[in-house]
Amino acid sequence: MTVTDLTMFDWTSTTLADGVWAAALAAMMLCSVRAWRRMDAEAWAPLQWGRDGRPVMRAQRDLAVAFTPLVAMAGGLLLAAGARLGDPSETGWVALRLVAPLLLAITHQMHLKGALKTLKAEGGLRR
Repeated sequence: MTVTDLTMFDWTSTTLADGVWAAALAAMMLCSVRAWRRMDAEAWAPLQWGRDGRPVMRAQRDLAVAFTPLVAMAGGLLLAAGARLGDPSETGWVALRLVAPLLLAITHQMHLKGALKTLKAEGGLRR
């Protein structure tokens, strides 16, 4: 592998990873907006559930639906900076930056699904 090939691999993988992050953040924001519209304005959505399935931590709906996308955005920026400042030959950065946004998007969707289910049982959704 020549130096030019390594540079091309780095540029391509970085662009691909950035695209995956952008797509995952867009999907998370769309899911958040959809969930936000379904919740009552005064609803305190669950952020965390105990072993018995009852919520142990809640937040106002704005924070509850925006928390994971904001953390994902901050994490993505930190990983992008680390990948650009680090050694481009380390493929671990690429793998992490390709897998992490997908896992975060799935986790966010599962969280919103659980929050909406809990709020529905409590009557905290709009009619």
